[in-house]
Amino acid sequence: MEKLEKHLKKLTFKVSVYSGSESKDQLHKPVELSFIYGIGTEGLSDFEMAIDGMNMHEIYALEIDRMKIRSYFGWLNRFIDAHFILPADQGAVIMKFELLKVTIPEPREIVTAIAELQSHGGCGTDCGCGCH
Repeated sequence: MEKLEKHLKKLTFKVSVYSGSESKDQLHKPVELSFIYGIGTEGLSDFEMAIDGMNMHEIYALEIDRMKIRSYFGWLNRFIDAHFILPADQGAVIMKFELLKVTIPEPREIVTAIAELQSHGGCGTDCGCGCH
């Protein structure tokens, strides 16, 4: 199957989060998460690199220590923080990302997304958005 081109495309995922314990309890109802791939000021985040080869409706499952989420998602961490309240005492969580859509954003969407990054300090500041 041909690899989907994702750079500067708007990706929409269905995201589910589970506890990392043996019970694997779902911590939240699945949510849709959309972002424009590849606009981070420090290059691709580890998450973006991991999903680069995904195809439509493929699922990327990630078990990650709660303390490493910010660095793994980089500039995208603000989306995770906005949609999920992860227990502070949780050692690890399991996150599943199903790629639902890849669309071409309007140019103004790209400009707006980049401007939002800059308003958060882009990368390299301690703004709390996880972009550094």
